[in-house]
Parts: sequence; C-alpha cells; structure tokens
Amino acid sequence: MAKKKVLLMGKAHSGKTSMRSIIFANYLARDTMRLSPTLDVEHHHVRFLGDLVLNLWDCGGQDAFYESYFERDRETIFRSVELLIYVFDIESDCPEKDFDHFAGVLEAMEENSPDARIFVLVHKMDLVAEEERELILEDRKRLIEESCLGVGVQHFQCFGTSIWDETLYKAWSEIVTNLIPNIGVLESHLSDFCRICDADEVVLFERATFLVISHAQAKRDNSDDADGGVVKGLITDDKEQQHHEEGNEDSAEVNGEAGGGENADE
Repeated sequence: MAKKKVLLMGKAHSGKTSMRSIIFANYLARDTMRLSPTLDVEHHHVRFLGDLVLNLWDCGGQDAFYESYFERDRETIFRSVELLIYVFDIESDCPEKDFDHFAGVLEAMEENSPDARIFVLVHKMDLVAEEERELILEDRKRLIEESCLGVGVQHFQCFGTSIWDETLYKAWSEIVTNLIPNIGVLESHLSDFCRICDADEVVLFERATFLVISHAQAKRDNSDDADGGVVKGLITDDKEQQHHEEGNEDSAEVNGEAGGGENADE
C-alpha cells in the first residue's frame, strides 16, 4: 500500500481545513461554518483509489506554530514530503507576512524534500468582484512566482479557488492526479474505452470524493468543462442527496480553523 505525505499549509483562516473537509469528509460549503481552529498539526489518513493512502498533514497557520515548524520541528514537518499545498487568502490583511511564511516553507522544502511537487491555491476568490478576478489572480501569481524563484523553486502550479464553485474541485483533481502511479496508462485505457464505446466524452471520478481522475474526449469542441461546472453540479446533487438521506452524522469529524471570508472557510 503506497502512502504519500502531503502538507497542507497557509496562514490561519485561509481556508485549508474547510477545503479538506469538503473534499474528503463530505462537508457541504455551508457546513464549514461549524469548524473550529486547527491547533498545531492534524494528521489524517485518506484512502484513495483503493491502495493509495494520502498521509495528510493539516498544519495550523498561527504565527507561533510557524516558529515551531521552522525551528524545533523542521525535519519532522518537511522531510519525506511528496506534495505541498500552500493556501493564500486573497483578502489577507497582512500579505507581507504571508509571503514571508511562504518563503520559509519553500526553503525548508528545498532543504528536506527537494523533489516534492508544489501547488499554490489563491483561495476565497469568490470575494473578489468577478470582473477583477482574472487581473488580481494574475498579479498574485506573479508575486508567488517571484517568491519561488527567490529560493530556487522552478516548478510549481497555481490555482484560484473558492469553496462555492467548481474551482476547488478542479484544483484538487489536478493535485491528486499527480500522486497516482502510472496515470499515463490509466489515461490511455480511458481513451480506448471512450473510442470503443463511441462516446463523446468519458469522465473517471474517484468514488468517495468525486474528484476527476481522468477524462477522454472523442472530439474537441469549445467546452472545457469535464472537471468544471457540470461536475460541480453532479457533486453538489450527490452530496445534497446524501445529507437528505443520512444527515451529516456519519461524516468524518474534522477540527479546523473557522474564519471569515467565505462565511466559514478556515
């Protein structure tokens, strides 16, 4: 059984635990209002695609915890990391400190896990006026790239996200796909299946999370929504039905940072 260590980091109230709860614990966006602050590091083992286990370290974002991460617990936190997910709050009131923490995390990653893949989520984009989102996101990506290059990190991916639309699922689908062994073989088989079935499009979901693992199209059109709005609708309908039938009593209990912004997005 393959275990992959994944770090989920970012300042307090940036939305880390809310997105994790939505993806892996069957929360709806509105459910995140009842999450409480993450204290220090919470460890979660998430079984994915049968034999793949995500060893997810949800790291509290208060300043005191970062001091511990960078000093006393540096090797424990940052060694043997397969993948880093760093979350920025687009409406942060102290972006300079956010980037200082980010640079410190990148330095520790380069020192202890130089081959880890790095993903950056610019979160709570729903709070930005729609007509300004693209421009503001591009500006934030530029600053993130400057920080990465400043510590020698050449390769990273950046997404704008919100718990209220499909962007969260699109970003996490891309992230998790990077952890799947032999993903190229799976994509090839899915393309063959699409062709044999004479389907216009085939989308492969992970059963528990509804993240898109792969999709194949027989022909291209102007739509690029295989892991976008249509999928988001399916996921929302499915989760609403589960909540209607079962309530939320059987969902995994998750402690997370409850913040402002997206009403309750930690």
